[in-house]
Amino acid sequence: MFKRSPKRPKPAAYVIAESRAANTGGASVHIRAQSERSRQAVRAKTRILMCAVAFVFVFASLGMRLAYVSFGAIKPTAYLAAVERVDAPRPEIVDRNDTLLATGLPMIALEIAGAEVWDPHETAEQLGRVLPDIDVAELETKLRAGRYVEARADLTPAERQAIFDLGLPGVRFATRIKRFYPQADLAAHVIGHGEPGRGGVMGLERVANDWGARGALRASIDIRVQQILEDELSASLRKFSAKAAWGAVMDVETGELIALASLPDFDPNAPGAAPADFRRNRAVYDRYELGSVFKPLTAAAALEAGVAREGSTYDARGAYRIADRRITDFHGENRILTLSEVVQFSSNIGMARAADDLGAERQKAFLEKLGLFEPAPVELAENRAPELPRQWGPVENATISYGHGISVTPLHLMAAFAVVVNGGVYYKPTFLKVEGDIEERRVFSPETSAVMRRILRRTVTDGTGGSAEAPGYFPIGKTATADKPAYGGYAEDSRIASFIGAIPGFAPRYAILVSFDDPQPLKETYGYATAGWNAAPAFKRIVERAAPLLGVSTVNEAAALAAFVSGDTAPLREARLETPVLERAP
Repeated sequence: MFKRSPKRPKPAAYVIAESRAANTGGASVHIRAQSERSRQAVRAKTRILMCAVAFVFVFASLGMRLAYVSFGAIKPTAYLAAVERVDAPRPEIVDRNDTLLATGLPMIALEIAGAEVWDPHETAEQLGRVLPDIDVAELETKLRAGRYVEARADLTPAERQAIFDLGLPGVRFATRIKRFYPQADLAAHVIGHGEPGRGGVMGLERVANDWGARGALRASIDIRVQQILEDELSASLRKFSAKAAWGAVMDVETGELIALASLPDFDPNAPGAAPADFRRNRAVYDRYELGSVFKPLTAAAALEAGVAREGSTYDARGAYRIADRRITDFHGENRILTLSEVVQFSSNIGMARAADDLGAERQKAFLEKLGLFEPAPVELAENRAPELPRQWGPVENATISYGHGISVTPLHLMAAFAVVVNGGVYYKPTFLKVEGDIEERRVFSPETSAVMRRILRRTVTDGTGGSAEAPGYFPIGKTATADKPAYGGYAEDSRIASFIGAIPGFAPRYAILVSFDDPQPLKETYGYATAGWNAAPAFKRIVERAAPLLGVSTVNEAAALAAFVSGDTAPLREARLETPVLERAP
């Protein structure tokens, strides 16, 4: 008898098939045999596919992250795109001869998203090794707080590559347009500077904010003349240990500022490196009692009003009393002076007497026509209005006649003096190169201006301005040494020394102002610190260096004398050499 072997278990595939057959009532079904090994192979394939998908996702994420770190993004939470951040374009600023003064250069900025940094200490330390100028401790503090930090506004290509190689999370490189000033501190107060997010904040840079698409902003200044002006001011500033200095060169036929300087100054490429006081434009913003440079304004007003002539006389002996005030001269002639001599020897007494004849109302009217009641109509926002007296009685009438009791900016003085010498016409001062027609306003007659040119020439040849003489250019001008206001009056040992003049004196084209704040006396100046010893010599050096560049040629004495006497400057104007870059546009 045969013994039946134990029944083997059916493969899972058959069990499944029988079950399906039972459920279908024995109907025919398609059966796919699947062994355990086959099922394991399927599971393995599934796992491999899932790993491949995960690998592709991780690789794509790393690729996007690499692009994000390399090129930066505008928002710390944006991971899907790398976007360059570029500032809005600004116009270039050039001088009147198209020399570049300000432009935009592409830069790579280093930014760090503190919220994405894994280790603030390590990040700050690593960046500090590449960029030794950053404050590592301060940067670490900001990163720990999760702040978004601009660590450096401009990186060199080598610095960028070195930081890129560190592979630090949260580090980005943003493309920017940085403002660059190739002339450094030259003409800094005219050009101005900008601040991130604010654009231009002073000077012509502020004007550029609204310049639009009109091309380059062309300044009126000539950078060559600007360099000469700053050189001479700086040398005298050091020599006389003055606190500050300022000066300007103006075209008296257009109102264009060919140069303007205020010292000490700053570098617009790094404005924060200089004290805030250095960024103050003293020539446009500050108001001063400028002293005797006001005397030509008073003399011209008296001539125009018909209350004085070139030979009118004034008693300058002793002192002149008005109300409770006693007016004296610094170095009085102590005699009767003509109007010409009053200006020539800078007599306060004589000028106060001339102002008394003029009267307060006519004095105010002329000063208002000269633009001394309102802010100077220039493009720079940092200009200010003059400071006028609260009342304008006989005492104020007298003191204002020689530049005390009224505070104006040096720019106001320049524009007013230009009227006195240019034939009597007021042109608005401007820091933009003049194109096309020019607005003008007549204040004095050509005859009054001709008389004033003769008077101011004598101030140089025989008066207080002898050190301003520049042979061949026959300069005209006026010195001023004004005591600075102090509590209860004026400080006797603190002064503003100025010289304002014009060349060529017989047919003026350019007015030049030189001023020093509190210059000190020297042994070689015999203990004097007055304008004739410091401002006038600086004026002379500026004339001798700048006149050839400005197209002003020397003439012989006979021709100049004839023009001074006749007052007819037309022939000399036509014969005068002019450089093409300085010609007025048609």
